[in-house]
Amino acid sequence: MENDQPDHYITNILFADSVTASFSMEAFTSYHGRRTRIMGSMGDLVGDMTELVHHDFVTNKETKFIPKAEDVEGYKNSGHGGGDWLLVKDFVQAVAQKNPALLTSTIDESIESHIMGFMAEESRKGGKVMKIVV
Repeated sequence: MENDQPDHYITNILFADSVTASFSMEAFTSYHGRRTRIMGSMGDLVGDMTELVHHDFVTNKETKFIPKAEDVEGYKNSGHGGGDWLLVKDFVQAVAQKNPALLTSTIDESIESHIMGFMAEESRKGGKVMKIVV
């Protein structure tokens, strides 16, 4: 087939301040949908499309967050759980109101994250470590 997307993917990113981020994607799991795990030295976040749980390692306190997703004209279950439509909605409102505070990230942050993604893909295809100079 022409689709050369991997069924599993691991990318490690070392930032200038010596923080390392590790991204892992697996296509074949016993559960359906997306799950996110973010591990830190003081706690972790684990979530799916229904809840996000923060566990504080210092206090041993667990806090659950339930997302409040709007149903944008019946698109709640389409395009990343309705997220694609909500991003477009926020963008249109931000432009109409000339209010960048309505956006979830700045253009600089969006460009930086896309560059990391493009370089990770180049690394995967070329089998080499990529350096990003900003």
